[in-house]
Amino acid sequence: MKLSDGEKIIIGMLADIHKAMDIDGETDVKRLMSCIYGGHLWSLKWDWQGLLHDHEDDPQVVKETCDIMDMWSLIERSFGLLEDAEKQKVRDANHGHDPQFNGFDGNNEGHFSVAKHLVDDMGRFEDFKGRYMNSHSQVVPHYLRMYRVFEPIRDQLGMRPNVALTADELVTILEAKYPAKT
Repeated sequence: MKLSDGEKIIIGMLADIHKAMDIDGETDVKRLMSCIYGGHLWSLKWDWQGLLHDHEDDPQVVKETCDIMDMWSLIERSFGLLEDAEKQKVRDANHGHDPQFNGFDGNNEGHFSVAKHLVDDMGRFEDFKGRYMNSHSQVVPHYLRMYRVFEPIRDQLGMRPNVALTADELVTILEAKYPAKT
């Protein structure tokens, strides 16, 4: 980490304001200033890894996550609007289960942290609030296959009086989750 002389002065002035206002924050201002005065800026990156890192979400992962969560929101909402016989048809195509978004793999898919941020921090996709969203297995390839089937259908939804998927459309989308066996 490198700080210009001007940045050091600004940080010093902010530290003085922080001290004068007796603000109780997360930043250890005394330690911060000790690092600056002592020339130990390297230690800040060691101790504040959550703040001083080089990670930034890949825009493609953010787009895919939003697209997938949008698809699943509509799938779940549409399923809830179906008559019982239609629901059973969808369950049969989905291995006997109601279609439900199970999140992403928390260990191997960056989509997981993006989804958590969207729901927990940004208040988006509220249907998934409080839901355990770690699938514990990699699911993005499955979801992307589903999305490729969903996308052309979604483009037509605005033309309908009821913006919802039919049972047949749900079946088609859900069946795309797994590749056809040859």
